[in-house]
Amino acid sequence: MIYNFAGFAIDANTVLYLGIGLGVLLVFMGLYLGSVMRDPVADRMRATAQGYTKTSDRKALMKTMDKVPEGILKALIPEDRSERTQIRFRLRQAGFDGPDSVRNFFVFRLVTAMIVPFLALLFFSVREIINVPTSIDAYLNTFTKIQVMQILAVSVALGFYGPTYWLHRQIKARQLEIEQGFPNALDLLQISSEAGLAFDTAMTRVAQNLANICPAISEEFLMCQAEVLAGRHREQALSDMAERMGIEEVNAFVALIIQSMEYGTSISDALIAYALEMRETRELKAQEKANKLPVQMSGVMASLMLPALFLITLGPTIIRYMDLYK
Repeated sequence: MIYNFAGFAIDANTVLYLGIGLGVLLVFMGLYLGSVMRDPVADRMRATAQGYTKTSDRKALMKTMDKVPEGILKALIPEDRSERTQIRFRLRQAGFDGPDSVRNFFVFRLVTAMIVPFLALLFFSVREIINVPTSIDAYLNTFTKIQVMQILAVSVALGFYGPTYWLHRQIKARQLEIEQGFPNALDLLQISSEAGLAFDTAMTRVAQNLANICPAISEEFLMCQAEVLAGRHREQALSDMAERMGIEEVNAFVALIIQSMEYGTSISDALIAYALEMRETRELKAQEKANKLPVQMSGVMASLMLPALFLITLGPTIIRYMDLYK
């Protein structure tokens, strides 16, 4: 069976060959990724052993090693270290902190850039088989070759830039989750500190309690404590945690804790003062949103009420003048 679409003659065998080609490509990529992926536990143990043998400084013990792309990965992953660092930082902000997160992201972007135009072309080819409505089929038949190429180019762009947009949305969603749950975490830290727990023990306890309520904060707190236990300085671990979260409240909290540790002041008193300040800040933000509401509603009310008001006030006058000048 042969289908004609915008001057292209595509038969069933061509569609079958395209499906077989895509299947072979996916199998090849799966075998390749399976061959290059290694045991993350073994990699972590190997990196740890090398860190102990080469140098006694353990600052980068919990850091993901920056792997230089080799082989076919050079065509996917940028060779510039600054670009890889930026992508890795954004992935960490979204909660993806695996050793191969950068490689997986670029491979995923390549796969989506190939699958989306293939699905578009497959839809154009088999639209008669899947019983597309007649109006849509007639509209698609009016497309020229240039328009088909433009649609395929747009689909490639959507598949290529779609993962980047999705990553941006994931970062925003995670930051919103942290921003909403951080006041509760701060209250729990304050209660734990007042109860006599050390700061590290209090963070671990709060992370365990927030595992189901706010997983993002729980993961960050546990990661920070894991880095401290691995030998990193507490100030550096807290600063990295604040950088990954990307929230102003967390940055201020980390600066407060570091300052309290440096000057030897009471962390419990500092947490009480900061919790009070944070509650006032949240109240001011709520008042700000409440004050913006009348301004935002005025535009909607004006657009909906003014036409009806003009119709009621000017309608009789217009009708009277129309009857007068008939």
